[in-house]
Parts: sequence; C-alpha cells; structure tokens
Amino acid sequence: MATKDVTDEMVLKAVEQSRSNGFNSWPYKILAQQTGECKKVCFRAMERAARRGLIEYGVSLRTAWVIESA
Repeated sequence: MATKDVTDEMVLKAVEQSRSNGFNSWPYKILAQQTGECKKVCFRAMERAARRGLIEYGVSLRTAWVIESA
C-alpha cells in the first residue's frame, strides 16, 4: 500500500472527526479504518498534509487541526 492512496481530503476529514469526538480516536487510526491502509501509511499522509500547509499541530501531529484557507 502507498501514501498516495490516502488523499489530503481524507486526512482533513479524519482530523476534523477526531477533534469533534474529543480525540477518542486519533486521525491516523480513523484513516486506517476507513481506507484499510496501515497506521504508518496514514500517519505519513498526515505528515504530507502538514508539509503542504493543510493542517497544523503543536506538540503532536495526532492533535492536528485544519488550517482555514485565507
């Protein structure tokens, strides 16, 4: 499997879902359940979204938030 199979849109939705449920499930775990990819691949997709400026985080990527576009 590959990171390219997890789209940025999927990452953004998973981040929002994780934040809305009080982080009862981390975004990369939500992505893994939805896509069937392993957690490492999903985490790498989150890193890619952060590099592209779509999400931002403080201490941990697991608690990322979506950046509102200007």
